[in-house]
Amino acid sequence: MKHIDEITIQKYIDNELSPEERSIVEMHLTECKECGEYIENQRVFVDKIKKSLDGLVPKNDFVPEFHITPRQTKSRTLRIALISSITTACAILLTFFIIKGFQKPEPKDNFEIYDFITIEEYDANKPMTEQLFTYIENNI
Repeated sequence: MKHIDEITIQKYIDNELSPEERSIVEMHLTECKECGEYIENQRVFVDKIKKSLDGLVPKNDFVPEFHITPRQTKSRTLRIALISSITTACAILLTFFIIKGFQKPEPKDNFEIYDFITIEEYDANKPMTEQLFTYIENNI
């Protein structure tokens, strides 16, 4: 027969079991004398601990009430400041790109565009001015 584990026994002693679990434990206790004895020993042990603790703690001590102070909602104001900063930055960037898009492009100098084809093999150790190139005009 499987015995009741210690956690369930402690919950049974402390009345922390659900009604279904409690009825299962009580049915088991009617059949198992070892678990019943263990529970009684556990109850006696808990009572002895409570009595010894009562002797250590003076009875006339004043314990003040515990109050939780409400937290300030700094996170909400920080969130609003962050959103407004990001919105302002996006508006400035959008304005910049719109204005830049409506400007006329600057006229480019009328340079001729050439494709370079080397006559001799390219030497990376020589400066570009000493390389021999032929120029073929590209119609771009």
